Amino acid sequence: MIVQPAANDAVEVYFTPVDLVLLRSYEGIEPFSRALEIAQQRAETYPHDLAPPYILHEPYRLVAPYVTARGRELATPPISGEYWSSGKNVRFRTVPQLRPVENSQAELKTLMEKDSGPLEETESSLSMGIEPELNRTVLRVNAFDQDMRHRLARQYGGLIAVRWEPFAHRATLAQEASSSGSRNGPSSPG
Repeated sequence: MIVQPAANDAVEVYFTPVDLVLLRSYEGIEPFSRALEIAQQRAETYPHDLAPPYILHEPYRLVAPYVTARGRELATPPISGEYWSSGKNVRFRTVPQLRPVENSQAELKTLMEKDSGPLEETESSLSMGIEPELNRTVLRVNAFDQDMRHRLARQYGGLIAVRWEPFAHRATLAQEASSSGSRNGPSSPG
């Protein structure tokens, strides 16, 4: 659900009350997962022409986003292969559904790897990742304000969106150490 839509001067903020991954059936997805791996290799090989691919559900479809005319040509060929399942060899052939997009694999990955990037924008930042269906890098936060939306838009434009998770907390080393200590019991001095 979109909480704040994208504007020329502000990034989109969205909220997902229930993770859709938990609601999906994965029966019959294996051929599409195998085709997705090959499509991901294509996107990594031609990062300026292609964007990260993804699987749509109900019915399953492999989406191959492209940025350039050359990318459209690279994304068009069907993907085929074979794998071993339940004691037999299974062959598959998947015709990608093409989708023109704005942001390439290279642009999204560069933003993800930036040392002083969006993750350092605010104390409410939790994590960052690429969301292929949005064709954006997504900054997960537990709080946001309009200033942050405008600042992100000025610095990164249409490369980024914000996923608001109001009840999430940033994991810290102290939290991890205390939770592992409580599982293992108190340590005795040597």
